[in-house]
Amino acid sequence: MLRPKEVCERLGISYTTLREYVKKGLISPVLTPGGKWRFREEDVEKLMGLVRAKKIILYARVSSNTQKDDLERQVKVLEEWAKQNNISDYVVITDIGSGLNEDRKGFKKILKLVTEKKISKIVVTYPDRLTRFGFNTLKELLEAFGVEVIALNQEDKDPKEELVEDLITIISHFAGKLYGMRSHKYEKVIENARKLLEDC
Repeated sequence: MLRPKEVCERLGISYTTLREYVKKGLISPVLTPGGKWRFREEDVEKLMGLVRAKKIILYARVSSNTQKDDLERQVKVLEEWAKQNNISDYVVITDIGSGLNEDRKGFKKILKLVTEKKISKIVVTYPDRLTRFGFNTLKELLEAFGVEVIALNQEDKDPKEELVEDLITIISHFAGKLYGMRSHKYEKVIENARKLLEDC
């Protein structure tokens, strides 16, 4: 019989994810007389087969094409984390676009894989690489699908360029609604906004 900590170590998951697996009936604990959870080794081995079949996603994102060097740096950091944790079976997904943009190709691919229950972990260098706002809410939702979200660091050190891109995204969204995405006024608003923000 294995303790929860030993099960988590074998599966490479958090205790929160283990509780979700129990809640979904993927594995059943045996209660000790003291009310503690223990798990049969054969049940853990079966679950290992399920968990290993799922993908580990290394996700990197930058806001614009001018930051491609940073995108490569993020991927290297994530791959180094995978190497240090003896993980060789992973998938790298990248995006170039604002963290406020919900139509990011890579992000939408991740959400599709989540709903298909094909992911066990999503690893990012910083929380805002996955989403600019609502990271904890998104993390909680993903955990309900059995997906563990790992942010290697908690706060990005140089947010200025990212902030400019996010503000431009917000302005673009509302200017597009007001004037239409192809109008001269729309282009003028975006041009002036970018100039103003970059001069700050």
